[in-house]
Amino acid sequence: MQAGSKTLLAAAGCVAALLTAGVPEQAKADVTWYVTGLFDDGGVLSGYFKVNVYGYLSDYDLLAGAGSAVTTDFEYTPATSYKNNSVSAPFYLAAWDKDPAYKGGLRLEFLKPLVTGAFYNPLVTGAPGPSWDCRDSWNCPAGGSPVTRYLVSGRASNSLAGVPEPAAWSLMLLGFGALGGALRARRREAVVG
Repeated sequence: MQAGSKTLLAAAGCVAALLTAGVPEQAKADVTWYVTGLFDDGGVLSGYFKVNVYGYLSDYDLLAGAGSAVTTDFEYTPATSYKNNSVSAPFYLAAWDKDPAYKGGLRLEFLKPLVTGAFYNPLVTGAPGPSWDCRDSWNCPAGGSPVTRYLVSGRASNSLAGVPEPAAWSLMLLGFGALGGALRARRREAVVG
């Protein structure tokens, strides 16, 4: 019976190696980033955007909530703004321009690249701040308060973090199967002996 257990464990190891071989570290799927942030005027940023497998921004819906400096909400969607596809820029930014372009926009700068999974990706903030929301100005972000407000905190998290890929699921299932087989063989040996 011990020989059978060893054969089963060896087979499980080979199958697991085959399944995980060639799986790159970068996810082979769109990454959805869920954003939360706080502006210096008390307004809240929330929503999501997607980065596709080629590293470009795709779908997005971000709500820049009202605060003391900006008294109205603005929702950045494909219908109200257009996207800047520079997610692989040195500062890993995502930017949306309010239609028309000279009327303002939203710029978010993240600490880590957006094309790879990172469960916690902080926004880069500070005074005056690389991350900002600008309203109704020809000169963003230099328009200053109350036109431009800066993010003082915030982060993005993605939907891929914590969700195993198919190869990882297969490996876990094979591991549990091998463990169960080994325990079962051990129990039989104890009963026979």
